Amino acid sequence: MPSGISARAPFGALLLGLLVAAPWGLATPPELDVYDRSRTGSLPKGVTVSPDGATLYVTNYGQENRGNVGVYDAAALRRVGTVHLPGVAVESAVAPDGRTLYVSNFRRNSVQFVDLATRRVRREARVGSHPKILVLSQDGRRLFAANWSSRSVTELDTATGAVVRTLRAGTNPRGMALTRAGTLYVANFNDHSLDVFTGLDLSAHHRIAPVCHVPRHLCLSPDDSTLYLTCMSASELWLLDTATERVTRRVPVGRAPKAVDVTADGRWVVTADYGGSGLTLVDTTDWSARTLDIPSLDHASGVAVARAGARFYVTGWYDNHVYAVGPTGAGPHLAITPAERRRVLERRLYHALHPVE
Repeated sequence: MPSGISARAPFGALLLGLLVAAPWGLATPPELDVYDRSRTGSLPKGVTVSPDGATLYVTNYGQENRGNVGVYDAAALRRVGTVHLPGVAVESAVAPDGRTLYVSNFRRNSVQFVDLATRRVRREARVGSHPKILVLSQDGRRLFAANWSSRSVTELDTATGAVVRTLRAGTNPRGMALTRAGTLYVANFNDHSLDVFTGLDLSAHHRIAPVCHVPRHLCLSPDDSTLYLTCMSASELWLLDTATERVTRRVPVGRAPKAVDVTADGRWVVTADYGGSGLTLVDTTDWSARTLDIPSLDHASGVAVARAGARFYVTGWYDNHVYAVGPTGAGPHLAITPAERRRVLERRLYHALHPVE
């Protein structure tokens, strides 16, 4: 392997601090390293892990009509297949039995049901305008799509593809999370609010407003007691107590966090830091955090945790890769050459000033 810059190395001063995630005190999370990376399609939006943890699905927002979902061996981080969908894939969710991948389609205003045995669309359900985030009920029978341009959320019956109901939301609904008891939380990106739907038919509704400026993504702790919310403008992770609906903590993370996920044991919360081009690992035992700049990554987008162990997957929106990250020394080390590092720094500055999305 050629000599190169360590993925643990400090960011440097080239961008004069514009894209650097600042250190946030003494962190107890382990030091992190980049183990490996694999090429994706254009503009990899999200990454989803199969229920058995063996497979990753990466949605490539920049690939229209072809090559828009990549299938990867999670352990080897090697592409093992591709799903070709008409339209533009945004985000995905996997059925609990691992047989179906649900993909939101931005251009077709639909959710496509992909048979993972054949990697072909077996059903397509119309939803609202420009659907993005998808969430499933624990039993896999109910699927929710956040309709970015419709101020709504569509509930689908996964057995038939039929629309069960449409819920009215705020401006640009995006992040969602669903408790085991059936409470649905929706983050309204440009309303700076959360919608909360409860009851068997979700007819009971109230709004928590304001929350942070530009709430983007949500996930729940394993026991559903805490809702984690990424606040892009504040570069913070907010914690909301689901019993009281009060914000209990604000944790500084990397710059402009997008996606968020939590480990199965609830110990670690990880954010994909779009502006920081890396990720932040938060220790829920003391709320300390450690931020990792990934030298070859250009604006982080999606993030997912492995089903077992401290291993995290993050997508590079502009550099078109998916990365495996974990504690230093627990896996191989990905070396980045100085020449590539310089090119990435230049591209980061350009994309910060000329964003695609």
